[in-house]
Amino acid sequence: MMERSLIKLLYVSTVLLLMAGSAHALTEAGGGEWNYSSTLYIQENSGADLSGYQVNILLDSSNFDFTQADSRGKDIRLEFAGMQLSHWTEFWDAGTATASVWVKVPSLKANDRSEIKLYYGNPLAEDVSSGASTFELFDDFSESRLAFGAWDTNTNGGGQIVFSSGVCNLLVPAKHPNGFAVIKSKKDFPINSSLVVKRKKVTTGEDTRGPILEQGFVDARSETRSWVLMQTELNNEAFVTWTMKNDKDNIRYNPWDLSDVNVQHDVWYVSETAWYQEGDEINKVSWFKNGVRDPRMDVVSTEENPYVPGANMKVFLKSNTYVDGSPNTGSMSIDYLFVRKYTSQKPTVSFSAMQTEEQPAEEIVEEPEVPELVLPEGKVLSIRYFDVEDYDDTILSRFNSTGVNMVFLRTTEDSIWKSERFIKTAHENGIKVYAMLFIPEGINATSGKDQFLSTVNAILDYNTKSLADFDGIDITLDPCTKDTEQACQDNILLLEEVRNVTTDKIPLAVDVPASYDLTELAGFSDNVDLFVFLAYDAEEQLGSTSAVVDALASKMGQARVDDSKAMIDLMVTYLPSENATTSELIGGLYDYYSNDPAFSGIVMTLESDYSQVVPTEEENEDESQSKGIPGFGIVSVIIGFSLVSHLKKGRR
Repeated sequence: MMERSLIKLLYVSTVLLLMAGSAHALTEAGGGEWNYSSTLYIQENSGADLSGYQVNILLDSSNFDFTQADSRGKDIRLEFAGMQLSHWTEFWDAGTATASVWVKVPSLKANDRSEIKLYYGNPLAEDVSSGASTFELFDDFSESRLAFGAWDTNTNGGGQIVFSSGVCNLLVPAKHPNGFAVIKSKKDFPINSSLVVKRKKVTTGEDTRGPILEQGFVDARSETRSWVLMQTELNNEAFVTWTMKNDKDNIRYNPWDLSDVNVQHDVWYVSETAWYQEGDEINKVSWFKNGVRDPRMDVVSTEENPYVPGANMKVFLKSNTYVDGSPNTGSMSIDYLFVRKYTSQKPTVSFSAMQTEEQPAEEIVEEPEVPELVLPEGKVLSIRYFDVEDYDDTILSRFNSTGVNMVFLRTTEDSIWKSERFIKTAHENGIKVYAMLFIPEGINATSGKDQFLSTVNAILDYNTKSLADFDGIDITLDPCTKDTEQACQDNILLLEEVRNVTTDKIPLAVDVPASYDLTELAGFSDNVDLFVFLAYDAEEQLGSTSAVVDALASKMGQARVDDSKAMIDLMVTYLPSENATTSELIGGLYDYYSNDPAFSGIVMTLESDYSQVVPTEEENEDESQSKGIPGFGIVSVIIGFSLVSHLKKGRR
């Protein structure tokens, strides 16, 4: 019997569709064709496997012909292992033939060389540069405000946070012994993170020293517990040092005047504070000016002096006056900032020979034509989206442009109100949003019930107060692999309580693991509006129409008897638009069930590097002790009939 958790399966089987696209699909982003391509080689140097790592690609006349690309670089695309990668263009100057591009690479194997393709030379291509999709945190204040839901702010003594032409100014405009302006990220980051800020110091008062500026990381629980902050003072920021506190070891470190910035006031430069581990978990910090490390600022923790904390911390930036009340008014002005993953032995980039007219660009090989998958009228194209805190408006624009009209949004009690802007924008684009809840192992009718029902009640309460309601609730069941009969009975009782709470206020969908049998399924139908039957687990996936039909025949039969609606969830390697086998499999199932009153559609879960990320038995044992749900950055695709019209119970 197939006996693995759906949650673990989703983790090991899905790729980020928003980041990825095959080479032959590049033309879908704006139209046209790419006339040139180059090969880039990325060498991993740290001796560790890296995932989701941001690599900086520096282009100049020695490695790139700027005359062959758009003058602003909007036509560049980068591809790795068949996936189009997220990238952000830091700057592009065709006049000086220089550019800086950051690209997020899904995986780099230790001490190995990876190959990336760079495509360019397409006058019809749209600009898809996106800092939000590339970095762990990104803000360029392009809408003259802080990124929605990303920051906490604090001011005192006349301090202000003001915006002008896409620049954020942490302003201390008045003489005061404790005037300050602070922004602090809501999200916290693990060690091996680096904060990059394009900034300048502006002095407005009689005291030409100007304000004191701080940049770095502070404790995730309270900024007064632990911190790692680079601090600058005086004219031209000539005084540069660290201020540190490690609450765990109750130790502080405030060295005196380690370096100098040597940049005049009102002149932009890039300041980077790196916080990382090396060797045997030795915590370190380093500082970079315009990409160049200043070794005078390196600080290393030791057993005797563990100055550098290691627990998760938040981004922190501050402008403040002197405590003596001097008129050192002014601001830290910020053009953009981002957080990237960091290793001191960074990957290096090399290029293949430049292509010329005598050496034309490598031709993009078109895949064999894939037969068009024609879905029945009223279909839904839906995406499971797992981290609303990473959301920006471009995500829903991409959803909408590809025909998506339903999103299953991973929801916890803490994230409900953080979802309002996402849901409101989705509704404005004709996209419905279901709250996607997991029943973790150990949560059933007798253990943890109150916690789960509290989340359901919070969703209903949100729907009575918000500007944009959830359109339904989707519940992913525990596969009941331990003490199957009792565990599944507990889940039935829990679903009954959920229905008693929701009554007819909101539709309920349930994702049913492959390990469930007819006996367990029969108890759910009275409390469920839609079933999603999995045709796979961590040990087996069904890849033909006949295999899927045979495996799910009894469950589909039970759905018909109960007058229920059901979808079938498949694991596939490619989307049907990319692969003939996938297209034929899904098309075959639609044909087979074309006259089935219970059949509502098909769910696809994409498989990516499956064998590399399947949890080991030891990991499974460790995870079985956890009562929570690991945080995912997963996207799945669901294709089906219009579900809302099939739901037996309407919304309030």
